Amino acid sequence: MFKRSDENLIAKALHGDQHAWQQLVSRHQSSLYYFGLRLLGSKEDAHDLLQDVLMVLCRNLGQYRGDSSFKSWLFGIANYRAMDMLRRRKYSDGDETLADIADDAPALAEQLANQQQQRQVQQQLRSLPPEQRLVLELKFYQQFTFDEIASQLAVSSNTVKSRFYAALDKMRLQLEDDHVEQSANF
Repeated sequence: MFKRSDENLIAKALHGDQHAWQQLVSRHQSSLYYFGLRLLGSKEDAHDLLQDVLMVLCRNLGQYRGDSSFKSWLFGIANYRAMDMLRRRKYSDGDETLADIADDAPALAEQLANQQQQRQVQQQLRSLPPEQRLVLELKFYQQFTFDEIASQLAVSSNTVKSRFYAALDKMRLQLEDDHVEQSANF
């Protein structure tokens, strides 16, 4: 089956093709939702972010110029909106993790271990400054290059790399501290 490019779908959507619009949205909504979930930490905030980004997309689709990939442009909007949400809202430290919404459940023991690991990673991510958390999200989960991230955030590639490696160092140190603390408790 022929898979239409984003640019083809955009052109059709701009000419009123509802099916093209729906395909474009369905192609990207899941990754936008999980982006919001990992960055903001709650299903409600992730859903709010998704709706906000889709509204902006609906109003501004004609402004996409094709200078970068559509996905990169779309996540640039999501980045801006997510950072705005983080600034406006007091972040809650809920226990919600990606493991809570997993579609397929592995064996119970494995699932519990995975949930514990996910909680640790989510807790560590929440402890990072928003700028570092965002760079990790875009690099690891969305698989953007450093240059693409720099373009989205309107900073230099070196700044992105600095944030990325600083975040990894903080997470590594926190893991080491947690390991030492756990060893001392036994």
